[in-house]
Amino acid sequence: MIVRIALIFILVAIAEAVAQPAARGPADLKAVTADHQVTSVSYCRGTYQVGLKDGSTRTFKEYDLAFKTDTSANGPAKGTPAVVPTGRVGDRAFLAFSGLEELKDALKVRC
Repeated sequence: MIVRIALIFILVAIAEAVAQPAARGPADLKAVTADHQVTSVSYCRGTYQVGLKDGSTRTFKEYDLAFKTDTSANGPAKGTPAVVPTGRVGDRAFLAFSGLEELKDALKVRC
């Protein structure tokens, strides 16, 4: 009986260790590729259109896109916000801006 309980505790500990993601620092947003560099952000009827430097456009529902600022050394360069995917299937992301003023100036309503 004690052996079974000990085995259960060992298996639970292994499962918890495997389930935890590896620790990693924030990405260097100054070094993102053109398909992650934001050139425009527009909003219309619950949908954001995010224009990217490579010429493509990504569409996100309003609940699936977050806005953040990153003034650290790893943050995006001024004037070059970055889109960072967060969902498992590419349906969610956040836009990182170099500062609050840049974030305020980026959003445009276009229908």
